[in-house]
Amino acid sequence: MPYRDLDVSGSLSLPLDTTDADGADAEIPGIAPRLGFRFRAGQARFLSKLAEAWQRGAMNHLGVFVPGYGKTITALASFVVARHLEVADRLVVFVPRGNLRDQYADPEALADLFFKLGAPLFSFCVADADAVFLKNLSTQIIVTTYQYASGRGGHRALLRYTHAARCLFVFDEVHHLADDGTWAQKIEQFPHAASVALSGTPMRSDNKTLFGVPFEAGADGEQYYRALHEVTLRDAHAEGRILKRVAAHVLDYRLRMVRVDTGEEVELSLSEMVEQARSTAEVDTFLARKRLRFHDVYLDSLLRPAFERLAEKQAALRQAWRQKHGGPPPRQHQMLVIAMSNRHAAAILAFVREHFPGVSATRIGQDVAAPERAARLDAYRNGEIDVMVQVDMIGEGTDIKPISVIVKADLVRAASKTMQQVFRGMRYYDGFPEDQNLCDLYAADDSEVVETLAWITSEEQRGVTLRQRREPREAPPAPPAPSERSAWELKAVEQRRIHTHSLDSHFARTAADAPPRPQIVDVSAQERALRQSCAELATELAFVLRGTDGTTTIRDVHAAAMRRFAKPQDALSLPELDRKQRWLERCLRARRLL
Repeated sequence: MPYRDLDVSGSLSLPLDTTDADGADAEIPGIAPRLGFRFRAGQARFLSKLAEAWQRGAMNHLGVFVPGYGKTITALASFVVARHLEVADRLVVFVPRGNLRDQYADPEALADLFFKLGAPLFSFCVADADAVFLKNLSTQIIVTTYQYASGRGGHRALLRYTHAARCLFVFDEVHHLADDGTWAQKIEQFPHAASVALSGTPMRSDNKTLFGVPFEAGADGEQYYRALHEVTLRDAHAEGRILKRVAAHVLDYRLRMVRVDTGEEVELSLSEMVEQARSTAEVDTFLARKRLRFHDVYLDSLLRPAFERLAEKQAALRQAWRQKHGGPPPRQHQMLVIAMSNRHAAAILAFVREHFPGVSATRIGQDVAAPERAARLDAYRNGEIDVMVQVDMIGEGTDIKPISVIVKADLVRAASKTMQQVFRGMRYYDGFPEDQNLCDLYAADDSEVVETLAWITSEEQRGVTLRQRREPREAPPAPPAPSERSAWELKAVEQRRIHTHSLDSHFARTAADAPPRPQIVDVSAQERALRQSCAELATELAFVLRGTDGTTTIRDVHAAAMRRFAKPQDALSLPELDRKQRWLERCLRARRLL
């Protein structure tokens, strides 16, 4: 299904919204910003439109935001609005498995965000092969994966959860969710009160309809997705400090091919090879292009300029950092190489290690064992590795901002997929000086991505031009007062200390009797802490009682607990664990089993 608001040919079918960013200060139902928090203009517009639409009774919506713009903040703020308007009482966020770690699974980050939004206290749990939330059905925010929601156990658990209260569904990276796919068919069985679909590229290369996304019929008879609000590449560059600038390098060169059955020789360029592939039904040209990508001449032509550029950028950053700070930079520029297959990735890595031995490089793919794959990705994420060669393993949600050189060595041509690939290196990184926030993209002319890359660079130029026109009229937002910042950090440290010890810590007051800091209650973490506390109390109780009667063992304590609570400890909910903890404490004070 086409998407009306995104046209990679170089023109937008809707005019750019050039209103001032004052929309970020507009009042949004349920949102009471603290500590100088301010939405980006596009986030504020989407949330304002969302509140109006929900009040009109329109419950399912699409938001389009370029990667790096803040879909996670928008999704969570949507729930604050939904709660305030009494649209929903619970939030279920569905994400691709790769997005879970970087975007939604950090309780402290969620706590900080909800506090700054002025939201009330929420309980939170990650549900990915983890059924903790089933014992605590009052948990207000569940973050799960499309894979878990579609599996037998996860589907059964989420059915029970979604029937327990009115839920707001957020479909993150909704372009993964084809309407006729297994994931969509399973999720369709979950009841929900409203939904928000989010994506940077709400279209699929197979042209399948997306699940949960509103659409309308066009005059041409086609159906078009209808976005409640869209933040385009141009918008992001116009705001600034969201995306890096882009330099696209497209390589073309001539090669000689010999037809093995006739001995006929043909000389043509890569771009001419593409044209030949379009005009013939034979697969010979495609296979020749595929084999070509393993050839040393091809690899050298594509990779050497990229490695030279990486070395140049790293040297410039070291020099700039040394002059300003007197030492090496904490993070360096990194490179991402996108290969066709695991075998192709292995060939590229071997070529890199032979010709660029001074650069730390590795690869990941399905043929690498999962623990080793995770270790290599963590090393790359932490800046310990300069170059990663991979086959579609670093996608949406993998936020490694120092990536600033990308080599596209595969044969993927679809605009939506190409954009998702190159966005991995386009996120603005505050750790680099302004002039070093530039992403260099390298591709061969036979990959048919020239039009997409040209559109990306043209949108940047238009956005930068708009920003330059606006800058004299815009005053930078005032930074928060130092005392406010200090008070916030002190509360955060204090709350974290208490958080690990007591369920009631979230309602504790400071010495100045300030209001409690609302934050996320991580249900999984609370359960682990309570189970650990009960285990320690049971051990201590057994030791005390043995000193009294000489016979009581830890097994006797566990048996008494089983009789009292009628469940093993790992089956107890949070309130039941809390009661068990208080029972063990009373037994210790009484020095007997009660």
